[in-house]
Formats: sequence, structure tokens, C-alpha cells
Amino acid sequence: MLGKFAASRRQLLSAVMIILPIVSSRRALAASLESPEVEQPDNPGDQAFIRRAFAMRQQAIETGDQAYGAVVVRDGIIVGQSASQVVVRRDPTAHAEMEAIRDAARRLGSRDLSKCTLYSSSPACPMCESAAYWADIERLVYGEDARDGGRPGLCG
Repeated sequence: MLGKFAASRRQLLSAVMIILPIVSSRRALAASLESPEVEQPDNPGDQAFIRRAFAMRQQAIETGDQAYGAVVVRDGIIVGQSASQVVVRRDPTAHAEMEAIRDAARRLGSRDLSKCTLYSSSPACPMCESAAYWADIERLVYGEDARDGGRPGLCG
């Protein structure tokens, strides 16, 4: 009986030694994904928020990713922002708009982004527009001239 216990204890310790580094690396990854504080523009408005989306676009370029950026705004305050992370994360869904929506939901503690506007450096693709629709984002604005894309819809 004691031999069985010792063997199962060794197996348990082996499993713990394998699992601990995985858990630690996941915690480190989660900590690195937490959003830094967002700097707010002095004069909030469509042009200021589009400039921020293009700043996120520049950040994507500098990190070797696709040239897209986006911000989510509620009541004149940026509540989410992101550069494209498709290449750096090796995640085909990590478009700037998707990541900005995720950031906003995390910061606000809710999937409900009603009363929000999504500003992006280019028109949203069907996936991103659908995500904006499901998040209940009220308006899409895109491009250097801050073109009003209206309310998002389900694409397809």
C-alpha cells in the first residue's frame, strides 16, 4: 500500500511541475494584456478621436503588424483602444476594432457598449462590424476625414 502511495505522490508532483509553469505563464500573459491608462484628448471630437485611431495605426506599423488602429468612445471619453495585433499575437481575429471593443468591454466591465462610437483608421470589415453590432455600438466613424459609417449592422 505504501508503495502505491509513493508512486501516486511522485505522479502528482510530476503533474504539478508540468502545470505550474503553464499557470505562471498564463498569469504573466494576462498581466501583460491589462490595458494601460488611456490618455484623453484635450479637445474631444470626431477629429481628435480619428487622430487617436491613426496613432494606434502607427503603433501597429511600428510593432510590425497590419496598419490599422481603432478607439471606442463613450460620452467624449476613450474607453477602449488598440492597434492591430493580428501578426504579433498570431490571431486572425485580433483586428484593431475587435481589440478596441474587447478593451472597452474590459474597462467598462460589460459587453454592453451602447452609447459608444467606434473610430477606426479604415472601414470596418464584416467581422468587426458584426462585433460592433453585437456590442450595441451606436455609430462607426472611419478614415482621415472622419466619415460617418452609421450604425453597425450584421454583414453577410
